[in-house]
Amino acid sequence: MKKILQGLILGCLLIAGGNAYAAEDAGTIRYMSGTLVAQRGDGTIRVLTPKSTVQPGDLLVTGRKSYAQVMMRDGTKMTMRPDSNLKIEDYKFSQSAPKDDSAVFRLLKGGFRTVTGLIGKRGNKDAYKLRASGATIGIRGTDFTSRLCANKGCEDDADTAAPVVKPKPAGRVMRIVGQMVAKQADGDIRKLTLGSPVFEGDALQSDAESHAVVAFRDGGRITLQQSSIFKVEAFKYEKKGGVQENVALRLIKGGVRVVTGLIGRANRDNYKFRMSGATIGIRGTGFDAWCNGPCAEGAANFGAPQGNPMEGAGVFVWSGEVLLVSPGGSYTVAINQAAVIARETGKPVRILSLPPAVENNDAPRPDSVPVDLDKLFDDAGAESDAGLYVTVHDGQVILEKNDQKVDLGKGESGFTNDQILTRLAATPDFMGGDAKMDNIEQNGDGGGGDQGCVVR
Repeated sequence: MKKILQGLILGCLLIAGGNAYAAEDAGTIRYMSGTLVAQRGDGTIRVLTPKSTVQPGDLLVTGRKSYAQVMMRDGTKMTMRPDSNLKIEDYKFSQSAPKDDSAVFRLLKGGFRTVTGLIGKRGNKDAYKLRASGATIGIRGTDFTSRLCANKGCEDDADTAAPVVKPKPAGRVMRIVGQMVAKQADGDIRKLTLGSPVFEGDALQSDAESHAVVAFRDGGRITLQQSSIFKVEAFKYEKKGGVQENVALRLIKGGVRVVTGLIGRANRDNYKFRMSGATIGIRGTGFDAWCNGPCAEGAANFGAPQGNPMEGAGVFVWSGEVLLVSPGGSYTVAINQAAVIARETGKPVRILSLPPAVENNDAPRPDSVPVDLDKLFDDAGAESDAGLYVTVHDGQVILEKNDQKVDLGKGESGFTNDQILTRLAATPDFMGGDAKMDNIEQNGDGGGGDQGCVVR
């Protein structure tokens, strides 16, 4: 490749530059340092400069110490690493024809970071695809990094960074109808989709006419009902032990259906479920909880009024039993029983007639959704083997190979080679922290220059 690039540079001094492409441009070079060439299907090779155009069919090749950023017509931004080969296999974009959108790229060597544009966000959500090492990456409005490592640990790369340690997800979305988001501890909000991770500190918020089932690492599950807010205040659990396991969940507003998991089986005090002014103690249980009206508003008098048990804090048990506790006292709620906090006294009291909203709950019981915990939380170690690595910075990536699929959410990484397709427990060091890449992402822009030269 070095000899080819030297020949190309020499050719540029001898051959007049010009644009030999007849096809519609797919994008332009926004920034580059070092050497970047484009090879077309007919063998034509072109040395590119900032503001040069790229077209469908182009194979883009960066030099050994070169970086380049390509801006596609739909707004997709691709920043290529040194010694990388990226082919634009197909590209169609028209403002007036979103159903005809298509963007198919193939990573043959090296790596790049992508911030996707309009393709895949309008019209056909599957219009954007990246292929590499026998796998396909589907995107859902995403910012991600992909690298194809020929050697263990990408040892052919000189620039690596300190390991990026990401927290393990407490749970994952197993079923979703409508819309749900997670408000993170830092205030950022991310949209949740099927397979999205749920982390300690997340506050889950469902829209009207929406619900979602979330499975947790310890086997516990919840169904968040419509127009509800539910927070995972704490979650510590390891299948192999080694941590002081505990979980603290809070229903802030609306309704939730709960199946408890392994946390709390040995020590009930390790499992805490709270609502405004009330606590539910578990006994290996399945139950529905609700928090409406003054409960959702955090009022001092948070109980339900007589004749309207849904306007306050309450619980219905359909498996096992729970202990409903308030400052006014406690009450053991057995299977097929319901209880509320009485507004008049502040004490937990049983209600003899189930409200229709409880008896005819349309949201599925969480234990009705099948879950393969081993597969769902298969956090294989980042062994740095040769193969394709993908790290999601924002949005969602679907990594597919043959009939296998892994959904990756923000902060997660995946890996595939000839033998495996898996989610990684931690992001390998070579997948982040490249100061040059970060600077291009934040400050890179195209400079002046001609359209390069055509070498035949």
